[in-house]
Amino acid sequence: MARPPATSREAIDEVALDLFLAHGYAAVTVADLVAAAGISRPTFFRYVTRREDLVLDQIAAFGTRVAEVLDGQPGRGWPALGGALCDAMAAMAPDSPTGKAFRVIQQDADLRATALGLTRTWRRQLTESLVRRGDYAGDPLRCEAAAAMAIGLAQMIWADPQRHPDPHAVFTEAAGLTGRTVSRRAAARRAPDE
Repeated sequence: MARPPATSREAIDEVALDLFLAHGYAAVTVADLVAAAGISRPTFFRYVTRREDLVLDQIAAFGTRVAEVLDGQPGRGWPALGGALCDAMAAMAPDSPTGKAFRVIQQDADLRATALGLTRTWRRQLTESLVRRGDYAGDPLRCEAAAAMAIGLAQMIWADPQRHPDPHAVFTEAAGLTGRTVSRRAAARRAPDE
């Protein structure tokens, strides 16, 4: 039985992500996508500007969701930031478009490198949310540093989920490591003067 033609961006995304996972991102052409979606090439490009957008738009939307989750997160600072990222990751079902997009990125190094550019947008979004909430005394530099560290930690978790099965524990441990490192460095700087 032939698949009905895709008539929305969401339907095209579904077809594309399934093809990318089955055959690899680099192996799937626009012609393959058009044929699988049952649409014409002009229709495809009415919905999609570039083939990579089928994956990257999902990743960009995830960053926006994390910032929205952070806006409603209880607490302040690192626990709130880590909680927002962990909650957003937990809410991402593996077979959701976003879950599939992250799996496609894990399989393709070139696409993964392109996706890294999205972290600048995520960092800005999270920084703005932290400043707006008054975290880190509303200091934009401190908020941006925390956002950058949290995103880096989330990327580490995504890169090797078997090694990091409990994201909340990873964020909690990271907070302790950072605090101890800063305390040791501060103590080392004070020691010669005391």
